[in-house]
Amino acid sequence: MAFSTHKLANGLQLVFEEIPRIRSAATGFLANTGSRDEPAQLAGVSHFLEHMCFKGTAKRDWRQLSLDVDDLGAMWNAYTWWEGTAYFHWVQSERIHDSIDILSDMMRSTLPNEEFDMEKKVILEEIAMYNDRPDAIIFDELIQSAFAGHPLGQSILGTEETVGGIQRDEMADYFDRRYAPNNLTFIVTGRFDRNEVIRTVESCCGDWTSHPADPNQTPPEFSSSSTVRQKDGVAREHVAFAVPAPSARDTSSVTADLLAAYLGASTNSRLFWSIIQKGLADEASADYYGFSDSGLFYLYLSVDPGNAARVMDIVRTELKALGNGIDTDALERAKTKASTSLVCSGQHGLHRFSQIVGDLSTDTPLKSLDEHLAEIDGVSADSISAYLSEYPVDIEPALIALGPLDQATW
Repeated sequence: MAFSTHKLANGLQLVFEEIPRIRSAATGFLANTGSRDEPAQLAGVSHFLEHMCFKGTAKRDWRQLSLDVDDLGAMWNAYTWWEGTAYFHWVQSERIHDSIDILSDMMRSTLPNEEFDMEKKVILEEIAMYNDRPDAIIFDELIQSAFAGHPLGQSILGTEETVGGIQRDEMADYFDRRYAPNNLTFIVTGRFDRNEVIRTVESCCGDWTSHPADPNQTPPEFSSSSTVRQKDGVAREHVAFAVPAPSARDTSSVTADLLAAYLGASTNSRLFWSIIQKGLADEASADYYGFSDSGLFYLYLSVDPGNAARVMDIVRTELKALGNGIDTDALERAKTKASTSLVCSGQHGLHRFSQIVGDLSTDTPLKSLDEHLAEIDGVSADSISAYLSEYPVDIEPALIALGPLDQATW
C-alpha cells in the first residue's frame, strides 16, 4: 500500500492509497471543520450542516440523491466530530467515478429552505435523546470541563438553544467558508486508476472557488476540577475523569493507546480483573483520545452508587501501581490485540478510510499498515515508564459524575 497526493489549482487536496489486490474503493471528502471551529452561538452547526448535505443539490433533490446512491450499490454515510466532517462511499471499483460525481455534488448542497426547519427538528430530537443517556453525555461534559473556555470543549451536537437559533443564512455563510476547496480533502483507498480519478475530480470540483483560511486556534489548557451532578431517573453512578495526554501526532500517542488498553480494555485488563471480574461495576474502562494539539487519557465507570467509593479506591490503587512497573506478558497481549484490530479494520474499506481521515484531521503523517504495526511493536515497559514520567495518570483529574449521588462519596 502506497500513498500519493495531488492538488488542484483551487487548493483541493487529493490523497490516494492504492490497494490493487481488492475489488472495491472507499472514497469521500474530509471537510476540515468540526465543532471546535464553530462560533459559540452556532455550536452544532457543523453536524447540522452534515445532515443538510444529504437534503438536495442543484442537480438532485434528497430523493434522487438517495436513489442514485442505491443504483451504485454503495455503502454510504457521514459523521462529524471535534475536528472534522467526513462523507464517504464504499463501492465496487468500476463505479468509483459515479460515486465521485455524487459526493462532489453533495459538497455543493443548496441547503434547501423547505428541508432546513424539518431537519432542525430532527437534530433537536437527537440532542434530547442524547441527553437521556448519561453514558453518552458524560464524555461531552468531561471534555467541556477539561478544556473549559476553549472551543474544543464545545458539544458536537450543540445545545437546544444554539441549534434552535441557527438561521439558514448563518449556515450558508459557514458552509461557503468552511467547505471551500482549500479546506477540503478528497480521499480514496482501494483499487482504482489514479489518473482517471484525478480527471473525474477535476471535472467535478475544478471550478470551485477557494476562500482565505481561518486562523489557527491556540491549543487548549487542561483544567482539573470535580463536578458531581444528581440526575433523575438514573440508577447507576456514571463517573468519568481525565488527565492530560499527548496529541494524536505525538510519537507517544501509540504508547498512550496501549497503556489505556493494558489498564482498561474490556477483557483481561487491570481494571477488568480488579473490578469487573469481581462484580463491583458493570463497566470500568480506560481510553486515550488524541486531538491535533492536545489529548486526554480518561477512565469511565458505571457502578452501583453504594460501590462507588470502593471502586474509586481500587482505580486509584491501579493508577499508582502503574508507576511500579508493567506486567510484560499482559502488555504483549494488549499489543497483539491492537495489531489484530488494526490489520482486520485495515482490510475493511470504510474502516481504512476512517483511519486515514483521522490522521489527516490531526495533521498526523500518513502511515501504511506495516508502519502502524511497527509502532505498536515498538512499545515496551520502558517506553510506558518514560510516558508516565511525562504524562502522569495519578494526578488531579477533570472529573464528572452523573447519577443518583448529589455529592462525592470517594
